[in-house]
Amino acid sequence: MTTTPGRREGSRARASEEIRFDTSGSTGAARRWFRLPHQMEREVRLIGESLVGPVDHVVNYAPPQHLFGALFGQWLPRMAQVRVHQAWSSPYEPLPITPGERVLVVCIPMAWDLLRRSWSTLERAGSVVALHSSAAPPPAARDLVRRAAGLLRAHEILGSTETGGIAHRPLVPGGNAEGRWRAFPDVSFVHDAEAPVGRAQELVVSGPRLARPENRTRPPAYWATGDLVEFTGPRAFRLVGRSNSLLKVNGIKVHLARVSERLSARLPQAECVVLPVSDAPLTGEGYMIFWSDPGRGTGVTDIREALREFPSPARIVHLADLPRTATGKPDRKALLAAL
Repeated sequence: MTTTPGRREGSRARASEEIRFDTSGSTGAARRWFRLPHQMEREVRLIGESLVGPVDHVVNYAPPQHLFGALFGQWLPRMAQVRVHQAWSSPYEPLPITPGERVLVVCIPMAWDLLRRSWSTLERAGSVVALHSSAAPPPAARDLVRRAAGLLRAHEILGSTETGGIAHRPLVPGGNAEGRWRAFPDVSFVHDAEAPVGRAQELVVSGPRLARPENRTRPPAYWATGDLVEFTGPRAFRLVGRSNSLLKVNGIKVHLARVSERLSARLPQAECVVLPVSDAPLTGEGYMIFWSDPGRGTGVTDIREALREFPSPARIVHLADLPRTATGKPDRKALLAAL
């Protein structure tokens, strides 16, 4: 069992109190965000009471330098005075499950395949609750929820370093047909309440758990997440996309526009199209690359080398010619149909 202390930093007045988190991401400059202990405690209690319930043992696959791992891999075990297994540091070690205990599993996408392989060990538990965050759950998550019905309950949490947890929904075997997220009680929305039903709006939130950015003396009054949503009720919404080309691969932020820019700069002789993937086998969310390079010798190795600073693409697909629309742009529907 391994524990990693949180990093405390900030101005002189806050140096002994604030906990520092850096935004993840290999495609942009990292930024520092600061949280106070009472914000951490509030979030643990809020999510612990509403989704988790009593636990005896935490199995944590989320590195604690990230907010999700710190909250439920450090703060919750400390506050509840229960033991924790830091599986993120040794993911292939056998899980130390005691028969009959109530287990909380803190999941990122890669954890689900490991859990599926270790399910015979987890079956010793009296109950298992899984919290999933950082990206879309992979197919292995839904498969395990289906197989372990009755013993395993799973919840998705939508949130970020900047906002903390915003909303939640159950993780169910066949996918969430309605796709609706329900906001946590202390989250408020900044939006046009009179907008027509079905109209997409950017998700802008406010509340007492927003983090303080390094260039400000206090948290902002609200935060624009970059997500596009359709509100289905006063406290519920459906995600319909993003206002930019951002996605997360196993918790690491990736701007698809920057992936495209890198490929164009490093491989000008090839034509590459980058598309998002929502069901990558291990990472859940990801991206794929279609490329065409008639007779110029570009190969998969060249593409991977050009993107060595980025998370690996889920798929790289070579086509003799890229299909195009009537205006000459790459035809995304035809590309996906070619898979």
